[in-house]
Amino acid sequence: MFIRRLKDCDEFVAGDGSILREFLHPDKIDVEIRYSLAHAKVARGEKTKPHRLKTAEVYYILAGRGRMHIDEEVSEVSAECAIYIPPQSLQYIENTGPTDLVFLCIVDPAWKEADEEVVKEDSGARIATDVVLLPDEAMTQLAIDVNKRLTGDHRTEIVLSKEDCLPHISLAMGGIDEADIGAIRAALQRLAGETAVRQLEIVGILSFTNSRGETVSVLEVARTGELQALHERVMKQMEPFFRHDVTEDMIHDDVVAPTTLDWIRNYPDKASFDRYAPHITIGYGQPGLDLHFPIPFHITRLALCHLGNHCTCRKVLTSADLM
Repeated sequence: MFIRRLKDCDEFVAGDGSILREFLHPDKIDVEIRYSLAHAKVARGEKTKPHRLKTAEVYYILAGRGRMHIDEEVSEVSAECAIYIPPQSLQYIENTGPTDLVFLCIVDPAWKEADEEVVKEDSGARIATDVVLLPDEAMTQLAIDVNKRLTGDHRTEIVLSKEDCLPHISLAMGGIDEADIGAIRAALQRLAGETAVRQLEIVGILSFTNSRGETVSVLEVARTGELQALHERVMKQMEPFFRHDVTEDMIHDDVVAPTTLDWIRNYPDKASFDRYAPHITIGYGQPGLDLHFPIPFHITRLALCHLGNHCTCRKVLTSADLM
């Protein structure tokens, strides 16, 4: 007897932005079926991206309330509704209720990536972003104080603050469409609930020379197994949203150094997975400080930030609490 439980199915962000868990697929499980079956969730106030399938699809609503769009037709749907979606129809569903919209997706013949076309919406602006961990009040203030020591003698391109240049630990960088912020918010909330990362340690101060020959200093964060796992999970979850062909107009600031664009464009190769080196940037120069390591601190939020010059965290676009 073959039985598969929802909790045993990996959760991921589908191409249409829904949160998906795949129950059955004949190409992945040894079962005699021609269809695929998945469990989908759309967060409150969100909607899936318009898309087409070459194959037929059926939604069965398990919980919540929504509005189904199929070509020019629109209909309100709720629990215990079954919706047939003909092949090649332009479709999307929006959550209009106070809770998550939850439904089953049956695709026949079984879903294949080559059979799906996500229709690009005219979303307007694209922006450069960073998924980050934000430290507690004490560590935030320590980073700002160290930064002030540097800016007293060096250039002021990085001036940390609690308002518009936040001390942070980067997890993943890339350019996104502003229209995707809602779907990313749902992904961050899910990741925040799953991660065990709550407390980290500063283990030293590192200084290195960038491509312009300037010294940059950072507070080195211990790369624990839990932190590495969160970084890798974030990288994978952001794949449907991130592009790395960033341009100056996607950066928060008017003046953009070439090193800023270079770092974001090459983040997957330079700073991810086995090359991940967690840190809090404290500015240009070498601080002469007598700090005693390790310094433990707590993490308060998992956030999506609009990147400024020198990959500063200039504006929180959405976040999920970790405390």
